[in-house]
Amino acid sequence: MDRLKKYRKILDEYLKYRASLKLGNSPELRAHLVIDREKDEYLLLWVGWTDIKYHHGLMFHFQIIDGKIWIHENRTDIDIVEVLTEKGVPKSDIVLGFVAPYLREREKMAV
Repeated sequence: MDRLKKYRKILDEYLKYRASLKLGNSPELRAHLVIDREKDEYLLLWVGWTDIKYHHGLMFHFQIIDGKIWIHENRTDIDIVEVLTEKGVPKSDIVLGFVAPYLREREKMAV
């Protein structure tokens, strides 16, 4: 399997797994998994009502750009880089899109 297909499969499977779980503090919220295969964009949202409050929130946002997995959002305490590396994605193919580019470069130099 080529690298791009492998990364797509990893993101598909991981987000489908996360979408199958209920949120412990808000089990009535529903998962909405959005996958755009043309743009290689992957989002997991939680939507619904708890009592009288409406929720619409982004949990994960990934994108595959130039053969690398970009993490644009991770609103969990999960170390998603560790999850992806355990699934076979090298750290060199993971980009923290929410970290300023100059800080990403500094991290590379420190390693």
